[in-house]
Amino acid sequence: MANFIYKAKDITGELHEGEMESSNEHSALALLRKKGLIVISVKTKGSSRFDLLSKILYRVGFNEIVTMTRQLATMVSAGLVLSEAIDILEEQQENKKLKEILIEISRDLKGGLTLSGAMGRHDIFSQLFINLIKAGETSGKLDTVLLKMADSLEKDREFRAKIKGALIYPAVVIIMMVIVIIIMMTFVIPRLTSLYRESTLDLPLPTKILIATSDAFINYWWVMLIGSIGAAIGLRRWIHTPDGKLRFDQFVLKLPIIGKILTNVTLTNFNRTFGLLTTAGIPLLESISIVQDLTSNSVFRNALKSAYTGVERGLSFSAQLIALPVFPRIVGQMVRVGEETGKLDEIFAKLADYFESESDHMVKNLTVAIEPIILVVLGIGVAFLVISIILPIYKLTTSF
Repeated sequence: MANFIYKAKDITGELHEGEMESSNEHSALALLRKKGLIVISVKTKGSSRFDLLSKILYRVGFNEIVTMTRQLATMVSAGLVLSEAIDILEEQQENKKLKEILIEISRDLKGGLTLSGAMGRHDIFSQLFINLIKAGETSGKLDTVLLKMADSLEKDREFRAKIKGALIYPAVVIIMMVIVIIIMMTFVIPRLTSLYRESTLDLPLPTKILIATSDAFINYWWVMLIGSIGAAIGLRRWIHTPDGKLRFDQFVLKLPIIGKILTNVTLTNFNRTFGLLTTAGIPLLESISIVQDLTSNSVFRNALKSAYTGVERGLSFSAQLIALPVFPRIVGQMVRVGEETGKLDEIFAKLADYFESESDHMVKNLTVAIEPIILVVLGIGVAFLVISIILPIYKLTTSF
């Protein structure tokens, strides 16, 4: 168990600060939310810069969790005792942090703790991961649950890789454009316009704008840098407030193309997680609560909170999803079919595949669409540059 220092607000807006004991950060967040508090921050007591550096250097990545889950699922399905399987994983593990955690888990298992209890002591395992392991232990189907988890995590890894891979090209192009603009304004433009600065000629407006912009980059770069950093810090702090987070998420979801991609990505994770929880036999209300805690977008989180209240009153989950505008009608309609046929896990899996495919197509289309947009922007920039430089020369020659 670890001690956590928390800062939160209640529904009246009153600030609550204090210290609490929990197995990990996820559990601490869940406990605070069950008390009806809106969490602002949760930090491990006594954390220092050295601890932060250690976390960065010896972090356990998502890929390592996926690989470990697949290996554990294979060994448990083959009939190995849990403690033996964990020992084998520990011997094969190269990541120093994960190796230490597996040693502690093995020690706890041999001391009488359950696998979910032993894993719950470490914050590298999500609340979803722990709850699924616990459900598998309770139902006596730990091997089946582990295999389903491994399949789901591998799909999630592939999905993340597709999204990241597709976004690399636009990101590189934008970064290169920014670098080129800085070089042009700092080194190239001053040399091209040095003659105009010394002349008494009344310069055209485009040339004045170009020279003023170049001067700003050369003489006031520090103001621009401080302003950018200040704006970034201010935006980050605002986003970390409940109201700021909600407004920012609403804005992002309304953005053309990007908003649709983020919606599909969120729906993919939503359906895949629900499919796992349903397969493991976790009750619906508990599943909604878990997915709500795991959802990063405030708009969807508030929608799930509303759905939880409706289901708690005895209404069907599908009816709640249909009534919520943030969820496409296909989600509620398909869930209704799953409720009527008793095959909710299959429905959620199909929905996850559907939204994953939609996200994949949209990201590819974004990559294709961004090329002509970049060409247009570059064309406008080059045209403005040429006009700004040529116009004074033309004006000078016509004056003779």
